[in-house]
Amino acid sequence: GHQTSVMACFGIHPIQGSADGHRSVTVQDLEPALPFFEKHKDKLVAIGEIGLDFTPWFVSTSQQREEQQKVFALQLDIAKQLDLPVNVHSRSAGRQTIAFLKEQGIRNALLHNFAGRPSVALEGVQAGFCFSFPPAVTRNDQRAKLIRQIPLENICLETDSPSLGPKKEERNEPEQIRISCQYIAAVKGVSVETVCEVTTCNALKLFPKVHQRLKQ
Repeated sequence: GHQTSVMACFGIHPIQGSADGHRSVTVQDLEPALPFFEKHKDKLVAIGEIGLDFTPWFVSTSQQREEQQKVFALQLDIAKQLDLPVNVHSRSAGRQTIAFLKEQGIRNALLHNFAGRPSVALEGVQAGFCFSFPPAVTRNDQRAKLIRQIPLENICLETDSPSLGPKKEERNEPEQIRISCQYIAAVKGVSVETVCEVTTCNALKLFPKVHQRLKQ
């Protein structure tokens, strides 16, 4: 049978659920979580999902955007202290997120479900960041240009289950990761095996703690 490994990341997301829907994160949201980083640091394989989300219906003021950057910066500091990679969310803020990561001297970052421009992504590639794509990329071809431009050495696979599956209304399952793999192979004109091999290699390099645990 298959051996399933569950390994933890921890982080405070830029958009928080609240009683009346969703709202932009504040430093107060992060404060109660700070002891968890220290307490579980030996179990964590990455810090995330953290980042910036400037979706207009959640975030309307420059003050909210600044507060998000503050929360992001504090968690990037924790990642540096613990020597852990970061899993990064960048909705409607691709350019700002990549610039911020570079500014903060981050080397090991995974930009999940990235939807920014190829020129912006290539700045991330130059900084050594990885980009991961979920099965939802098959819903329309807007990501194909991005996938074509990003070298395979900078791509990882993700499912982001239970969301971002091939069909919007259906629950996404981890096994759908093969859909991401097949799509990237088709767009890049390489074999599924190649995508499988290279993206696995990329993921193990990006998440050394995962690599160590799988070897145990």
